[in-house]
Amino acid sequence: MNKQAKNSLEAVLNEVVSFVLNETHLLARYEAVLQQELGRLIQTGGDEAFGARMNRVVEHLGGPPEFYLLFDHQEPPPADNYPEAIMREAFAVFYRARSSVLRAHLYMTGSSVLTGQPDLSDAPQDVTDVFVKEAQGAFWEHAEAAYIRLSSFWDRVGQVLDFSFFNIRKFDQNGFTAVMDRIHANAIPMDIRLKSSLSWKRLRTFQTNEKEDGLKWLLQRRNLVVHSLHLHPVGTDDEGVFKSQFNHLDAAHREKLRPREPSEEVQLLIGQLEKASTHFSDFLDIVELTPSRKRESYL
Repeated sequence: MNKQAKNSLEAVLNEVVSFVLNETHLLARYEAVLQQELGRLIQTGGDEAFGARMNRVVEHLGGPPEFYLLFDHQEPPPADNYPEAIMREAFAVFYRARSSVLRAHLYMTGSSVLTGQPDLSDAPQDVTDVFVKEAQGAFWEHAEAAYIRLSSFWDRVGQVLDFSFFNIRKFDQNGFTAVMDRIHANAIPMDIRLKSSLSWKRLRTFQTNEKEDGLKWLLQRRNLVVHSLHLHPVGTDDEGVFKSQFNHLDAAHREKLRPREPSEEVQLLIGQLEKASTHFSDFLDIVELTPSRKRESYL
């Protein structure tokens, strides 16, 4: 590698490191500004209560207790770490989805402001136009990731429910909807507490809701992104393509799936994130209504 190429590589790497550091700092600051808008699983100041409840749910599912009372010669039994692992997975995917929503919001805001006030950039107009176009493209990429991750979060919830109700640990076929339908068909007729539970009713309503704040719409939007069409503004030139791909749907249904303006897409994402955070407590309530596998602390 010649000296010029080496210097060029070093310069780029320095900018890469600077970008990564700055992005992390900026996202944290932007999140602080939006903290009232973005749903979260742990409410402000509720870390201790949330942690205690999560521990209780994990123990309910058969995870190891916080401590064992043992004689000196005794060893604790082998731990079943699966309950904790699947709960941590659901928790982690929620915050990955939240991060994608945050990034989409950031790029929507930045590109919108730059479009309305191009003089904020010191670059020539043609260069600024390129910046705006790239920022808008980044917004749609993050929006796609957010839809996929929000859907994935619900499949993680389904994974926990499948284990809670049916002791199934293999989860490579059934998604959240399939698990909820199986609970509805098999557990509900035999469990009056579950059937009358407001948490179950709320979660079931969300699962079957086809409106933009329901799971059915979210899964359709996810399927659109994964299988058919990347998200982008659908203008008049794209109308024929959009209709031809979804001509099996009626006009009203097509309109529900149509990509919106970035600001509208962000509100849809925020709404779905809020539903995920709100119904997480309902999900925990339902898990605690299943037969307990709790292990005693003493042997």
